[in-house]
Amino acid sequence: MISLLKTIVSKLGGVDTSEKNHVDTFTENRILNVPGEQIASIENGGIWVDFQELSDYHFMNIIVIGKKKYKTFEGCELVFSSNSSELKLISDSKEIASDFSNVSNRWITQVDFDITNINIDMIINKEANQVHFNFKKDSETFEIIK
Repeated sequence: MISLLKTIVSKLGGVDTSEKNHVDTFTENRILNVPGEQIASIENGGIWVDFQELSDYHFMNIIVIGKKKYKTFEGCELVFSSNSSELKLISDSKEIASDFSNVSNRWITQVDFDITNINIDMIINKEANQVHFNFKKDSETFEIIK
């Protein structure tokens, strides 16, 4: 029945505005023009980092691009690991949600971390080998770009 109505509408000069014909250029533009420096990679994506200072607080803003959708109200962890040490960061906000681009079939997620009292030399000097992005009961591992 719905197929018949769509056919009638298109024959009468109407426009098919269904979701399958929608091209999300806004999200795709965000994926193609990511601010910051890419520090880690995975197939078809990676992690970009940008540092920000507000008053006496320091934040690390990351953008994760990949094939997985992240949605949680419990926050997430970012764990930088090397052969000898580990640095664990907990997200500043608890609500995390990804945006989908149907152009490249990828998800983009933005997460902020408060790094005011944390020594982030492992991140800046790229001493770590891997980054683990942990959320809920799932995890994704990225390789550090040296």
